[in-house]
Amino acid sequence: MHGPTDEELLLAVRSGDNDSFGTLVARWERPLFHFVYRMISRPEDARDICQETFLRVLNKAHRFKPGAKFSTWMYQIALNLCRDQLRKKRRWSAVVVERNSDFEPEPAPSAVLQVEDNPAEAAERTERRQLITQALGEIPAEQREVLVMKEFEGMKFREIAEILGCPESTVKSRMYYGLNGLKAALAKQGFTAEGVS
Repeated sequence: MHGPTDEELLLAVRSGDNDSFGTLVARWERPLFHFVYRMISRPEDARDICQETFLRVLNKAHRFKPGAKFSTWMYQIALNLCRDQLRKKRRWSAVVVERNSDFEPEPAPSAVLQVEDNPAEAAERTERRQLITQALGEIPAEQREVLVMKEFEGMKFREIAEILGCPESTVKSRMYYGLNGLKAALAKQGFTAEGVS
């Protein structure tokens, strides 16, 4: 990585360096949005959670432990906010029947637009993303969390265990059941999960 590490930037933020905070946000806003979006499935909620995560990073920078990894700490904050949001949504759903059952997820707002050679392939990719997002919503939250971090964010089991505060064996078990659940949910939609290992 060129330039200062995330941890060095955060130490500078603690000293009141706003430029370093801007660099951290620029470096992490897209990966964080993709992570939160796969947990929440609603772009507007995902954007709100990302903003709140960065706000907490700024306000709680003094609590960051030396020797810790910035991304692990940031994902812990985001994950807790996602869990809060999902709890609120469940409580609200008990009172009001939601109208968004036919909601179609949007791509990340800052996603790079690509010139597609083949519109049919582009449509197929979009459909595949939507099916996977929908299927992720059908598996238990603790399995979805692990699956998103491992398969989509490329994290190691050790880092996931640290973020979740549980043993690696638990993470691996949730991963196993989560993959099976995801494949079953996709199969119900007539879709094979070739892209999901």
